[in-house]
Amino acid sequence: MTWLPLNTDAHHSDLEALLALNPANGKALTDFLAVAEQVNDSELLNLCRTRMAQLLDCRALLAGADPAQLGRLDQWSKSSDFSSAEKAALDFTELFIVAAREISPAQRRALAEALGVGEPSTFVYGLYINEALVRFLAFADVEPFALDRLLAKSTAVGEKSDRKFIEWVEGDGAETDARLLAAYYAFNRATCAANLVDALTDEMVRLRSAEYHDCKFCQSVRRIVAKPEGAGDLMGEVRDYANSTLLTPRQKTALEVLDVFLVSPAAVGDGLKARIIEHFSPAELVELLMKEMFWMSNKPMISLGTDPGAVSAASLTPFEYDAEGNFVLLAG
Repeated sequence: MTWLPLNTDAHHSDLEALLALNPANGKALTDFLAVAEQVNDSELLNLCRTRMAQLLDCRALLAGADPAQLGRLDQWSKSSDFSSAEKAALDFTELFIVAAREISPAQRRALAEALGVGEPSTFVYGLYINEALVRFLAFADVEPFALDRLLAKSTAVGEKSDRKFIEWVEGDGAETDARLLAAYYAFNRATCAANLVDALTDEMVRLRSAEYHDCKFCQSVRRIVAKPEGAGDLMGEVRDYANSTLLTPRQKTALEVLDVFLVSPAAVGDGLKARIIEHFSPAELVELLMKEMFWMSNKPMISLGTDPGAVSAASLTPFEYDAEGNFVLLAG
């Protein structure tokens, strides 16, 4: 049983109960994961997800894994049990989850060759959302479940999505599967339209995520929010939030949640659990974690070398989300 006080029907698994707290996001996440399986080599993607579960200590996924496979995965780089394609994917995966900026052109080429494609963005977007899932499951300490049964509930149709609002993510010539991009955009909108977490807290956590992942684009933009009295640029408060005299305990807890989620999601200490329960309802925490899962979507661009860079070298660029959750720059 998860440590969160869900007070829900015992007939539902922990994951189902958590997703039900935010139905729009829950559906968008399930659809995104399902489409990622459909448009990729699912066995290779599952192998990489299992390795991520090992490295991030995700008991929800490890419980159903083959112990012999887990043992082989611990030694994959020296093992003859894995093909060159599997090794290229695992090599990419291990660095992707800790330092996407450090992935080299050679690693990108090796992954593309392993997949038999010109560039590996479809697989990398699938890898990203699976990493996000693993972190979510590990952080909430979700009970073991059958992922394939969850994905079978998806009703995703996989249609191409309008690129109007976030055309900077992909150019028209990109090779990323259009069905996967549609699912990604739907997850984006569902996440950014959610508003149980106030806009100021939301923006501060987004900024810390942007700096952690070293996304040049994300660090160059600022959502228009009412800042604490006496605050300058919010990034200054975010960088040293533990010592800030302007941030509230709730805001500091949200930033601490992000730090643990991104560094060691299975290591949520009792103190942090108590602070979370004090300052956030389960529905608010799920929304916050979903937002963190979406903000990780800069990792595919960073790892593929397609981060568009700062919007402006001269000043920070304001943005907002529209009523549907679309990201809209307010100055060019």
